Amino acid sequence: MSNPHVLYVLTKLELGGAQKICLTLLENLPENNFGTSLMSGSDGVLAEQAKKHSSTFLLKSFRREISFLGVFSEIKTFFAMISRMRKLKKQHPNLIVHTHSTKAGILGRWAAYFAGVKKRVHTVHGFGFHEYQSKPTWYLHATLEYLTNKITTHYVCVSRADQKIGIRYLPGFEKKSSIIRAAVAPGFFPAKKSDLPGVASKAKTGAWTFGTVSCLKPQKNIIDLLQAFKLMHDQLPQVDQDKVILQIIGDGEQREKIEAWLAASNIFFKVDLLGWQGNIATWMRSWDGFVMSSLWEGLPCAVIEARLSRLPVVSYKIAGIPEVIEDGKNGFLVKPGDWKTLGERMGKLVSDQSLYERMSTHQDNLDDFRDTSMVAQHETLYQKLL
Repeated sequence: MSNPHVLYVLTKLELGGAQKICLTLLENLPENNFGTSLMSGSDGVLAEQAKKHSSTFLLKSFRREISFLGVFSEIKTFFAMISRMRKLKKQHPNLIVHTHSTKAGILGRWAAYFAGVKKRVHTVHGFGFHEYQSKPTWYLHATLEYLTNKITTHYVCVSRADQKIGIRYLPGFEKKSSIIRAAVAPGFFPAKKSDLPGVASKAKTGAWTFGTVSCLKPQKNIIDLLQAFKLMHDQLPQVDQDKVILQIIGDGEQREKIEAWLAASNIFFKVDLLGWQGNIATWMRSWDGFVMSSLWEGLPCAVIEARLSRLPVVSYKIAGIPEVIEDGKNGFLVKPGDWKTLGERMGKLVSDQSLYERMSTHQDNLDDFRDTSMVAQHETLYQKLL
């Protein structure tokens, strides 16, 4: 019998949790006698890293955006996926297709079905249907997942919150789902903020720096974060206003909108739009707090990375984030959309040194979020499915 082979399917190789998971598995599972491949669109800052693997297949027509005007491109992509999966199946009879993200999850699982791949796994990083959609859009996404559920062998959830949603809406979900945390390499995120060569950060001049890692797209809701930061800034004494800084690592479709908002504000010179950065750990070690204003997520890796770096986290209370952040202990959780309270909680961290120190030194239990644990759990799952 040939060794198992896993094909991971993504839409875009941006600097996100799903992408980090796939690349970690791509690189580490072969050490355990698993073959691995990756299929993705050709866009994203991690594309060059993925190209280093000979088993990476990049499809130029595979894009995150769904376009009815580009329906022929979508059909072309779908058949290209089927063709590639059929070839892989001939080479590797024990092929598993494992999809991540909403669009890749739908197209990838159906492509695997028509290619004759019997084991089809999907990781949920937040479902494609959520409360911030119009009813027609919600029903469309929910229906697509409902139908695709019928051909899905197993679901991996990164949070208990996602698993509960799946159990509520998808028949048989509880029996064919498991929780495997989105993990990071702890060694890259030590707690101490010392011995760092050349960090280009204003925090080195004594500034109090909040940071976040985020695609600049509607889901991440960066305008709420900017409004919260401005409120906090304006309410601080003048001497403290001169010290606070917000740094945003990421890029995306809303950059121009964000730049326009900043240009019309009095905090323009207090916010750094850094674009994508390669070494997130280096930046985090220069920050004092981590803040997030996303409206829907699974369980972002950046929150785990922030806590490994001993950063207090101020975030909207969504999805799996409360499974890591305890309100008042290692951060603050705020009702989604309440950017005023978000700003007030940020201000507390800046003005209350004892509170900051207590949250920074809180002992989290993050053993389930280690990359070695994640790889081992995936290996066990694949062996069980085969």
